[in-house]
Amino acid sequence: MMEILEKIKSYILNFLSSYPRVTGWGVFIGVFSLTMYLSWTEYQIRLSNEREAVKSKLDELENSILYSIRNGISAAKTLAFFAQNFEVTENFDSLAKQILENNPNVDVIQYLDSGTIVAVYPLQGNEAVIGYNVAQDPTRRDEVLEAFNRRDIYFSGPFTLRQGGIGIVGRYPIFEKSGELKGFSAVIIFLETLIKSSELVNPESSIFSVKFSKLDTSTETWKNFLPEVKNDSEYTGSLQRVLIPEGNWELAVQLKKSTAFSGLIPSILLRFITSMIFGLISWNFSRIPSVLKKKVEEQSRDLKIANERFELATKATSDFIWDWDMIENKTFRSPSFYQTFGYGPNDSQDSNEFWESIIHPGDLGEVRHNLNLALAGTDNFWAMEFRVRKKNGEYNFILDKGFIIRDQSGKAIRMIGATKDITARKMAELEILQANEKLSSANQELKAFAALASHDMREPLRMISSFMDLLQKKYGNSLDEKAQQYIHFATDGAKRLTQMINDLLEYSKAGFDLNQLEEIDVEEIIKEVINLKSDIIRTTEAQIHYSDLPVIKGLKVPMRILFQNLIGNSLKYIEPGQKPKIWIDAVELEEFWQFSVKDNGIGIDPNYLEEIFGILKRLHPKEKYPGTGMGLATCRKIVTQFGGKIWANSVPGEGSTLIFTIKKQ
Repeated sequence: MMEILEKIKSYILNFLSSYPRVTGWGVFIGVFSLTMYLSWTEYQIRLSNEREAVKSKLDELENSILYSIRNGISAAKTLAFFAQNFEVTENFDSLAKQILENNPNVDVIQYLDSGTIVAVYPLQGNEAVIGYNVAQDPTRRDEVLEAFNRRDIYFSGPFTLRQGGIGIVGRYPIFEKSGELKGFSAVIIFLETLIKSSELVNPESSIFSVKFSKLDTSTETWKNFLPEVKNDSEYTGSLQRVLIPEGNWELAVQLKKSTAFSGLIPSILLRFITSMIFGLISWNFSRIPSVLKKKVEEQSRDLKIANERFELATKATSDFIWDWDMIENKTFRSPSFYQTFGYGPNDSQDSNEFWESIIHPGDLGEVRHNLNLALAGTDNFWAMEFRVRKKNGEYNFILDKGFIIRDQSGKAIRMIGATKDITARKMAELEILQANEKLSSANQELKAFAALASHDMREPLRMISSFMDLLQKKYGNSLDEKAQQYIHFATDGAKRLTQMINDLLEYSKAGFDLNQLEEIDVEEIIKEVINLKSDIIRTTEAQIHYSDLPVIKGLKVPMRILFQNLIGNSLKYIEPGQKPKIWIDAVELEEFWQFSVKDNGIGIDPNYLEEIFGILKRLHPKEKYPGTGMGLATCRKIVTQFGGKIWANSVPGEGSTLIFTIKKQ
């Protein structure tokens, strides 16, 4: 066999030496073909880079335009919100001014009653549009209809505005609760503003050509809104487009000149010359060594970069990195190990026995067992938390993670990992656990104390009430009007104090276990509360409106107490002779359910919107509106334990809205 191989080798060498021209041409053709393939690959990469550059520029301009559009959307929807809930025409200037200040890319804001413009800000320079009915303008009717059909904002234009100038107009339809169209909120962004804020310019020095256009449905042609660019038909670079649906605009970016091929010409010439050189040199003695040299250089460079990266990573992190060679039983540990634990190079820290010697005795057995299972198994990852002893004798908690390297038979031969000092986290967890235990104990003691105190306080109050009743029955006929009044005051005071004790006891019990959550139908809770309040609802002829209330995760009793207090307040705080009206709504947010209870009652002074949630806080005399001031305090406690918040909005004389959130579980 060896003799045959030697003969073949000798034959090849003889052939190459006998036909140098054939060898030269063969090497030239081979090398040239390879370099041309590399040139083609590089050409494709350059084309890809040009496409990426155009895409990046397109994304940049699109985001700039969308920022202005979102300013317009935000302004229009903000005005629509106020128009749906309040009368905006009276204070339109101040409201519109604030909206424009918060949306700097919007130039003009309008309010349309049905299709007629009734308010505009700023008014100066825009007086001509007051009273203008866009719905009756045949040139604008389709755009208005588009916004109405979308039931969302739609931007039309750019076009010449009635008051002068060129701009885009975004109209947002406003609907009554019945579903009928109430009007529109509209914003105007001048084309000059849009171009300036979005940098939609075509300077001669730019390598890109930008077009911002829209299809004219009447002529079926594209209309460009930017200054026309000369000789754009001669552009050779990549072209990309994107549709902006808010106004059916098309944004296009094109690279004026592609350099993907022209930039390769020097490289192609160089590669051709290189191929000629390689063709003149024996490929058996020059090509292989040069390739090997290149590979060695690349691997050396990669190895150097990897070493630098490793060294910098170990310096940048408080974790220390280790490498355990199980065959040699040696362990490398990064310098941060010395800083964390205080050991030095002379402490035999490079052996696994040293590492086991500093593990806490109470953890050592479990660590050995856990590690041996991982090494004997097939998994490549291992992680565990335990305690290790520092040089000064103190113990720190660590999180140790490792990657197991195995040979072809599956035997673990090496392990590389990182160790993180988690002592601070463990101490914090311990403190939180101890604090929770103390808080739980304190809550139990508070509940027990509240129950005992309420029981002990009720007894003398019952005695006072009983003796006042006996005094009234036995001596009532012989007492004058003043004495009768005193007896009434004493009896009424005892009753109110009893109610206050009951409310305080209910407040102290307003805690619950969130591990016992269940699915509850909020609409069923409302029906239960209505049944409980049926007498006062019937007496006052109250109307309670609700629909589409959700099924949520919660606890039935606290939720019933919550709605019972809120609905009870809406029924109680009403002007004499007025029929209460209550609206209950729910909105689903990303992490919360938001509920609101709105009424037409007496309202709350804005200065007291936070104070009303305090314990025993009352804003009205008990003779006019009875109560102990505990209801809203109990509501806040319940909502807080559900992970939410509660607040109030109110206008004195017009009613109040109590809003609260319940965290989704």
